[in-house]
Amino acid sequence: MSVDSNVPWDLVSRVRRSDRKSEIIELLEEEPASATDLSEELDIQRDTISNYFRDLKTTEPPLIECLTPDQPHHRIYGLTETGDIVSDHL
Repeated sequence: MSVDSNVPWDLVSRVRRSDRKSEIIELLEEEPASATDLSEELDIQRDTISNYFRDLKTTEPPLIECLTPDQPHHRIYGLTETGDIVSDHL
């Protein structure tokens, strides 16, 4: 079996090191969601989810993106193309 050079293995490793990041990526793979939605699903503080979102948005390339940037509250986030590739390898 050959290694797929199109997979950002450094990002896969980064996400795998955190159970919460893995859970967030897997949930966003199912459907886009807000920080509030995920905090309720995972039973953790919304601010904690927002911190994870910030980290996942600032990877290079980003793993998630805001789908409703013009909304001041209850923004919806989804996976980027790279995030979708990473989710396939968790």
